[in-house]
Amino acid sequence: MSLATTYISSLSTVLLAAANVYAGIPTDPIVPGQVIVRANTPKLLARAMGALSTQFADVAVMDQIEGRPIYLLSYGLTPTQTPTDVDGVITELITAGTIPWGELNYAGQTGEGKTDSLWLSGVAIGSNAFESQYAIPLLGVPLAHERSRGAGVVIAVIDTGIDASHPALGGSVSTQGVSFVDGTSNTNDDGDGADTDGDGLVDEQVGHGTFVAGIIHLVAPDAMLVPVRVLDSEGIAGNFQIARALAWSIDRGVHIANMSLGEDYRSQALEDIVAEADAKGVAVFGAAGNANTDDPREFPACDGSAVGVAALDWDDVKAPFSNFGKRIGLSAPGHTLILEGIPDLSKSIIGPVPGGRFAVWSGTSFSTAFASASAALVRAQHPEWPTQRVGAGRIRLTLQTILGDTGAPLTASNPSYGGLLGRARVSAANAVAIGPIAPARGDINADGTVDAADLSFMLEVWGPTPGGSRADLDASGDVGASDLSLLLYGW
Repeated sequence: MSLATTYISSLSTVLLAAANVYAGIPTDPIVPGQVIVRANTPKLLARAMGALSTQFADVAVMDQIEGRPIYLLSYGLTPTQTPTDVDGVITELITAGTIPWGELNYAGQTGEGKTDSLWLSGVAIGSNAFESQYAIPLLGVPLAHERSRGAGVVIAVIDTGIDASHPALGGSVSTQGVSFVDGTSNTNDDGDGADTDGDGLVDEQVGHGTFVAGIIHLVAPDAMLVPVRVLDSEGIAGNFQIARALAWSIDRGVHIANMSLGEDYRSQALEDIVAEADAKGVAVFGAAGNANTDDPREFPACDGSAVGVAALDWDDVKAPFSNFGKRIGLSAPGHTLILEGIPDLSKSIIGPVPGGRFAVWSGTSFSTAFASASAALVRAQHPEWPTQRVGAGRIRLTLQTILGDTGAPLTASNPSYGGLLGRARVSAANAVAIGPIAPARGDINADGTVDAADLSFMLEVWGPTPGGSRADLDASGDVGASDLSLLLYGW
């Protein structure tokens, strides 16, 4: 099935079906023949591999998370062995103190992919509908833009890639993203033309990353988006690959990581990297999931070092598919109304999809995008962070607290979900109202003007900036002619 001809009947069917699946024990499948270990020294890694090799064939290092002692190992099974046997050896290695932890590599996915929710195009959806969708006035985005447009903030969109050529993205996509999808080095939101997960749908999540990026750009138009392509065209990736993508984003110097994906297996690899992100001042936002359940939880949304986001409708009522729970941090719009097979565009979540088109979709992936983008507006108001008062390890919590304290209360509209949809529904306008006016793009020293002092600062740091710099205005990883052009434009 081509996504270009996806019809509303498919969308409405899967949204209704989403309410009663994936409850109970974790459902994520394993990635065959792969195990993740943390080995703190090469000697301990060799010892762990030696123990595995005594029982399993083809044990070798497949990959490593750069700069971290976290390794992806291969293994082979005989006809009488199962992955449970591998788990048993890992447990023995942990008990012996050889490794602090190890786990099979499970597969994470977009919430929309888990419930076969597809975007709908082929109806009269244009840029006007996109820009005026119900979430924009509900969050007070136009008013928020009077105080902040997200300038200076870099957001990693850890997803299926981004169609950077889409007009709705307005040059906000960095040219220096990365792909962790096997067989491709480009960060485009492309398909492979195959039903690789065997669910009868071909390339079902192509467009997901572009849709998410479009929402973020709509709310935070001056923030720069870094495409971190880790999910394949079915919206799937292993825990190791997802953790590696987040680690790369941390090293790249992003301020916010939007992770509109989830895994109901609690991966220690991902948990370690999320904790590292939090400690280093990178705020991780994760989708709560689309299974209308609080068990099993989705991660990183329910990780204590991340912000989990649930989905609401136009009346601040929980979307029928949205997960919930005490570990959810915030809520935001994420639901589309379908009437007799037709979307009500006045009550739809609308975003760009590859090929210059727009579509409607529902899911916690998109509420996550609205929340992370609102956080970017607040983050832009505080280029001085980290400070002694708000250290790097408190930035995520501070953003979450601001958004929660200034958001719309949800108890009255959701009496059955008290305390299970996060602190509040995000209000971008209220969140930025309590902070200073954010510096404009090009105001590198944040003194309120773009002038010679900013130019001087830029020239001082001219060249590669792999760890990020406010002078890297286009988030390319290099301060150069493009950044100079942007600065002069804002002078």
